Amino acid sequence: MKILKGRFFLLFFLLLCGICLNYSCKKMDDSYKKYVVVGGLTYPGMATAPEVYGGKGRVKLSWLRGTDPSVVKARVFWNNYLDSVEVNIPKTGDTISVIINNLQEQQYTFDIVTYDNKGNKSVAAEVLGAAYGDIYQASLLSRPITKVAMHDQGVANITWGAANITGGAYATEVTYTTLSGDQSSKRFLVNEQTSDIFDIKPNIPFKYRTIYLPDSLAIDTFYTNFVNVNSLLFDKSSWQVIDFSTEHDNSVDNRVSNIIDGDPGTRWHTNVNTSYYPHFVTVDMQTSKSITAFEIYRMTGDNRACDRFELAISQDNISWQVLGIMILTEIQMPGRCIRSKESPRPGILNLQGCPDRSVIW
Repeated sequence: MKILKGRFFLLFFLLLCGICLNYSCKKMDDSYKKYVVVGGLTYPGMATAPEVYGGKGRVKLSWLRGTDPSVVKARVFWNNYLDSVEVNIPKTGDTISVIINNLQEQQYTFDIVTYDNKGNKSVAAEVLGAAYGDIYQASLLSRPITKVAMHDQGVANITWGAANITGGAYATEVTYTTLSGDQSSKRFLVNEQTSDIFDIKPNIPFKYRTIYLPDSLAIDTFYTNFVNVNSLLFDKSSWQVIDFSTEHDNSVDNRVSNIIDGDPGTRWHTNVNTSYYPHFVTVDMQTSKSITAFEIYRMTGDNRACDRFELAISQDNISWQVLGIMILTEIQMPGRCIRSKESPRPGILNLQGCPDRSVIW
């Protein structure tokens, strides 16, 4: 009886092992079942997780090798299977890729078919992508600069306008002359509202262009044409008014320091009752600066500024050089510019109003 029980247990154990082996084999067969059809026709493993990377008149396709070791090559089709390129599958590496050149600028549907060494082919893996060219290039917009403030010691602060982020703008490249006279370029991302350059040579024009990627997977960058910047505004935050004729009062609305605060919405108002011409203001720029032009603005929305004024410069507040006389009419634009042919290096400015009434600057 014990022998029978032992045989029964052995028979049950062998039966259980057989069931497990059969289940394991069935599970392995199932992983390849999708590649096998009735009659013995075999489909190699498909291209896995295909991606398209757009470029300038070209694209790059890539996909994962997959788990089927029988795959030896692939063919990529487009234009409704009228065009194709063959790709050999290397024996090593996790990713397969190919670049297709000489494409027209348009959207494409690519079908990737893999093959084994017996000529069997897989089900096509479809993926969409685009090549870019002149049409996209013509749509690119330069990111505007709203202000460039020149500080001492070769420091320039650039304030940027809005970038065309939806169109693919991702950076701006600035090319400039360094303090040592070399050419240099720096890139600033579009999420920067202001950017600093710490070694720019004063009074030398610089240029910039905006850099675009058509999409996040693009393999080629596009550039706008260069925009030349010929004028740099000096940062006036450290400048000081060292002399002036009068103030109507020292309130925020009328004080003389408003003339150099960079805000066209503020003013300097001379005294209405006790002041006489010439009205003047003298400004210490703290250091000598190479200047190519001077610009003055009326207060926004107020035409009561002086009609005529004289601009003079000095190094020592004793000897003065008159650069010229500016004339503002009541109907012209608020700003007025006077340019210097010699690019003087003054440290002190004097502005003197010349009409016959009190002055609002």
